[in-house]
Amino acid sequence: MSNNMKALFPGYFKESDDDLREIWGKAVFVFDANILLNMYRYSESTRKDFFGLLGEIQDRIWIPHQAADEYFENRLNVINDQESSYDKTINEMDALHQKFESNRQHPFVSQELAKQLKELFIEIERELKDSKKIHSDRINEDPIKEKLAQLFDGKVGSPYSDERLGELCKEGSERYKQGIPPGFKDAKKSEGSDDLQSQRRKFGDFIVWQQTIEMAQSRKAGVILVTDDTKEDWWKKSNGKTIGPRPELTKEFIEKTSQKFQMYRADTFLNYAAEFLDRDISPETVEEITQVRLDKSILSALKKYRSLHDLVVYLRILGLSVGSKLPAERELSEAFGCNRTVIREQLVRLESFGFVEINHGKSTVLIKELPDINDLEDE
Repeated sequence: MSNNMKALFPGYFKESDDDLREIWGKAVFVFDANILLNMYRYSESTRKDFFGLLGEIQDRIWIPHQAADEYFENRLNVINDQESSYDKTINEMDALHQKFESNRQHPFVSQELAKQLKELFIEIERELKDSKKIHSDRINEDPIKEKLAQLFDGKVGSPYSDERLGELCKEGSERYKQGIPPGFKDAKKSEGSDDLQSQRRKFGDFIVWQQTIEMAQSRKAGVILVTDDTKEDWWKKSNGKTIGPRPELTKEFIEKTSQKFQMYRADTFLNYAAEFLDRDISPETVEEITQVRLDKSILSALKKYRSLHDLVVYLRILGLSVGSKLPAERELSEAFGCNRTVIREQLVRLESFGFVEINHGKSTVLIKELPDINDLEDE
């Protein structure tokens, strides 16, 4: 008697549109901490759209206790990081303004246009400073935190006892040794620290996963997990491109709950919400959410892949502008003393982040300004 391949390997097959529609009609929407933290990185209009959607599906949203704890633990760090980003942009604008002002002669710019440019600089700097103040004030009075508290009122999982956490940390340690997702990429986190709080950070992803499975078992409900975690202990990747959730996660969830499982990044979640929940989501909102994720992802990739880091540094030194053709792979491989496969792999990564467009048989083109390597210092 033969077995059904899809039943044996569910993580390797995509659901049909009809099955997806059924899942979206019944599943619990589970959110990771990074989704809540990214609310501080979005513009007011994008945040309003996202909150609006959460409000419309409020009866089916849920957050694991561990994820809520991570949100509160990291909230101030994100606010401070955003404040630093404002400072950096303000300083860059001020330097550009001063450079323009220092040139007394503008042979190609009329006096009227020069005046308009000066007024524009002043207006932009004023708006940036006003926005920075609003953001800084969130340390003490945080309407984003209050809105999240209202949306997730009664929608947060219960905490584990210290004894149960200790048991899960031991189980997580064995899973990490065997490379069982999620969370094994955090195996080196908090090394040398045996206190429970440090262990919770190390095994946070696994604890979130365990709490999600237990909720699904209790409610006998499928789950749509929304996370902007990009690590390979959550996602199946190939040649720098994300294929989907790790098949092991889908298999474990189905085996332990007998329910359906889907996992999306925030931008994909909104796109599907527009389709399956018939919600009006603006393309600008999805584009901004995608960009926030990519901005964080590229900085993580630059730290992880030295060859990608060096390639970006080299391309920035060349001073390429958007629309410029990159040197041929052969030239780049000679410049770095490595084979073309390594160069191609990193170019594919840059393409997946939206920085270049690879045209087979033609030159690769820069389609977005490359990231500033100095931003790594802030990560």
